[in-house]
Amino acid sequence: MLTHGGSASSSEPRLYRSLTERPLDSAIFVFLAPVLEGIRVLDLSTIVAGPTASMILSDFGADIIKVERTGGGEDGRAMGPFRGEWGAFFVALNRGKRSITLDLAKPEGREVVLRLASGCDVFLENFRGGKAAALGLDEQAVRARKPDIVYASLSAYGPSGPDYTKPGYDAVLQARTGIMSVTGTGDGHPMRTGVSILDMTTGTWMALGIVAALLERQRSGKGQRVDASLFQTGIMFMAYHLVYRQFLGLDPQPQGARHKAFAPYGSLPTGDGQIMLGISSDRQFHRLSSALGHEEWATDARFCKNPDRVANVDELENLIAAVLRTQPTSHWVALFDEHDIANDPIQSPGQVLQDPQAAALGLFSQMNLTGEQPILLPRLPIGLSLTPPAFQGPPPGVGANGRAILHEAGYSNAEIDELIRLGVCGIPKDQPGEPA
Repeated sequence: MLTHGGSASSSEPRLYRSLTERPLDSAIFVFLAPVLEGIRVLDLSTIVAGPTASMILSDFGADIIKVERTGGGEDGRAMGPFRGEWGAFFVALNRGKRSITLDLAKPEGREVVLRLASGCDVFLENFRGGKAAALGLDEQAVRARKPDIVYASLSAYGPSGPDYTKPGYDAVLQARTGIMSVTGTGDGHPMRTGVSILDMTTGTWMALGIVAALLERQRSGKGQRVDASLFQTGIMFMAYHLVYRQFLGLDPQPQGARHKAFAPYGSLPTGDGQIMLGISSDRQFHRLSSALGHEEWATDARFCKNPDRVANVDELENLIAAVLRTQPTSHWVALFDEHDIANDPIQSPGQVLQDPQAAALGLFSQMNLTGEQPILLPRLPIGLSLTPPAFQGPPPGVGANGRAILHEAGYSNAEIDELIRLGVCGIPKDQPGEPA
């Protein structure tokens, strides 16, 4: 059940301040537990999409038990760059989780998973199609141990269909779903987006589906299956372009930073960098023309109406760029802000980390890494006034919580030692034994 108070296995409710900035004498303080406190998730997912889903659930207070391979742990740990033992991909997506390593090739390892699942609310996996069943960890097997569990399956191509068993990754599915056909400039090789847009968004959809399933279980007492896939997410991203194709009978082409419906709308060079402009109406174009000292553009037959500007976008952008190159980006940002024109500099990651708007919103929190200097990580991009999401802890070391997790599932020290002897579970030597 979803709970709003403490649970036997959780910490005391925390003190949260309203996300709305207020003077100190009118600040609102509330004592509320994280919204998913008391929910336990058994997470067998790897790399980006599944870990994104469980990271979201963790920030909302769920207890995430991360099952990793014995030896080096999940593949995401090996994806650099590195700071000490910590890989950038793993650190970005695995905060606040607990780790246990198991060899799922051994029947004893699979039995540990099923035993752990019997004490969990959610089972999350992103196996290639058919592998969960081959391992004996499919929905039927897991639900036999916990009838009301939410079984969440995240895949590349979805839970059925001719490509159900195909391997797939973010970039591959960007190609399949048409995203790469409308990305870039159209010159040279097709381009994928520079971020794992399908992985992370599919993880977000999965987290939403899990929360919805938990709410339904609270109402009906029944668990259900939740499916999400990179393929489905990519098709959803293409909604506008798919409608465009049906309306015109033509496939949309890549436009770089431009927009097919508006002009000027895109990136333009300045004296020291690039700036992005968004002009979506004739009224806004009049303001832009005035700000740049060329009011005559607003009455020029080539540019006065938006369809005309779209038809003559190359000529228009050349005229604007000639002006923009005379001053640095900061000059134009200040001027366009003064004239209420949508604009922003094209920033690097280093600049984003120093962005004053991000600082004002508190979008980054410091995360400590065992044995290393702390880093900044983005908070979830959502605010709740009473139960805001928050980091629940650092990313775990490989198998760092294995003994404690097994104790919670009812294993004795002798049973755990036997699992270690058989190579089923890897427990770091410094983990304490069973509490008295």
